[in-house]
Amino acid sequence: MKFGVLGPKESEIGYSTKRILEEAKKEFKEAELIPVIDVRLKADRKGIHAFYGKKALEKYDYIIPRIDSKRAEVGYPVMRFLDHLGVRKPYVAETVIIAHNKFITLEQLAKNGVPIPETYLTSSKESANYIIEKLKLPAVIKLLSGFGGEGVLMIDSKEAFKSIIETMKILKQEMLIEKYVKNPGEDIRGIMAGDEIIASYKRIAAEGERKANIHLGGRSISHKLTPEMEEITFKAGKAIKSKLCAVDMIIGKEGPQVIEVNINFGLKGIEKTTDINIAKRIIEFVKDEVKR
Repeated sequence: MKFGVLGPKESEIGYSTKRILEEAKKEFKEAELIPVIDVRLKADRKGIHAFYGKKALEKYDYIIPRIDSKRAEVGYPVMRFLDHLGVRKPYVAETVIIAHNKFITLEQLAKNGVPIPETYLTSSKESANYIIEKLKLPAVIKLLSGFGGEGVLMIDSKEAFKSIIETMKILKQEMLIEKYVKNPGEDIRGIMAGDEIIASYKRIAAEGERKANIHLGGRSISHKLTPEMEEITFKAGKAIKSKLCAVDMIIGKEGPQVIEVNINFGLKGIEKTTDINIAKRIIEFVKDEVKR
């Protein structure tokens, strides 16, 4: 079994990628990091090929991509080649584009019947003002490529909203404006691998904070998904064409709604909270995939 993780350089890998490689090396004869920036793509009259050093990537039995938003532009063409070469992976190249753009993610979810908050995208100041009048405050503004709670702004007043509009115009950013779903500052994450939920937990925002991200001071507790939330998690993964992802939900008066789907999710917080070896479960998923 020849296994690879397509991601950052060795000097840049974090806890999660290290854990996946650690567990892979226990199970597979060959398991290595493939820095996406070092992959060579070749196209000629004979076809297309992808190489890392002298190794042809089509020889790998399975590759897990760990492509974050910083590497999406480089990672996308590599993934397209791997799609064409028939390399087994948990998702296709298109998923990189979908998952690293918050609005495209929500578009795919909505098209596939996944419940999401009412959300708008605009580049116009006038249109943004119209949207805010319709939604009423508070509201949420997000950067399209933000992650980990960064690039998410809670707006409580028209003055704050006007200031943010001007900043977004200067930065030439499109505005994703989302209806605020009233909840107690909590969100629930489910991690799916194939046809299993391999872990789930609840994140609770720090006092005075509305965003429930751990690195923003939040805390987490183990939390079992309801059958409805499990179904939503699987539908969300299918909507973005991924068999391996984390799905974040908030619970409002209309029930669970998906606010984000993450293909490059972290393992540290959820492993510590749930005491589940998530990296091992991911490798078990890979073994099952290869057998099919």
